[in-house]
Amino acid sequence: VLERELKVMDLAAFTLAPTQAARWELANSEVLDIKSPDGHDYKIMVAWPDTPAPADGWPVLWLLDGEDNFAISVMTARRLTKASARSGVEPGLIVAVESGSLTRRVLDYTPLVAGYSIPSGAPAAAFTTGGADAFLNFLEKSVRPEVMHRWPIDKNRSALMGHSFGGLLVVHALTQGRGYSDYIAISPSLWFGDGIVQKRPLLLAAMPKPRLKMAIGEREGGPMEGLGSLEPFLQELAAKGIAADYKLLPGQSHGSTMMASMVEGIMFAFKKGEKR
Repeated sequence: VLERELKVMDLAAFTLAPTQAARWELANSEVLDIKSPDGHDYKIMVAWPDTPAPADGWPVLWLLDGEDNFAISVMTARRLTKASARSGVEPGLIVAVESGSLTRRVLDYTPLVAGYSIPSGAPAAAFTTGGADAFLNFLEKSVRPEVMHRWPIDKNRSALMGHSFGGLLVVHALTQGRGYSDYIAISPSLWFGDGIVQKRPLLLAAMPKPRLKMAIGEREGGPMEGLGSLEPFLQELAAKGIAADYKLLPGQSHGSTMMASMVEGIMFAFKKGEKR
């Protein structure tokens, strides 16, 4: 009987242990709650270095799908910063924006295309689209001022990074001349709108000589296979003075390309000496 009671006690202790464990927290981080003009609540996750800001403020990496990418991006950036002599990465501010439900994500990350709906069989078919400009305005007019009020940032060094529909939003923001210095589009869903983002005229960029880094997996699959050649689009960017770096990621599928690109994305945004 005693042996059975001891086993019960051991089981109870094992069951209770996880609820009594201390929570792991990310140092130098904060979550802001900011409401968009249409009443939607967003969680904005921010992480800052533990060193004083430079005279011009910190460079900023604006990261989409924040709930998925915040922790790994911050820890990767901090590791690269510790090895700054080898990596060339300097401290920077990471601002990760929650995407929320799939319904909201698809709305926020897709540009308005009159008469277009995502075809059956494609990702997020039948979801409402077309909210990209409203979302970008929200970032620029609501989120950015709040971040600037709390942390010193370099207005001339801001990178926008996203994956899939988030990558589509990044390319759309670039073609619309939004005020970022660097654009990082990973596996961008450029099939959306029958490739309209690549076909629309480029607006003059708000930031002098913006740069684009684009990466696509070797094993993307799905509608990404129908993209065709990106060469004409890249040539048009070059003609406008926009430096574009395109990379094929060997062995990577659509779902793995964001993690495979995290180090290069951070290095692109936080490289030493990248004064603009």
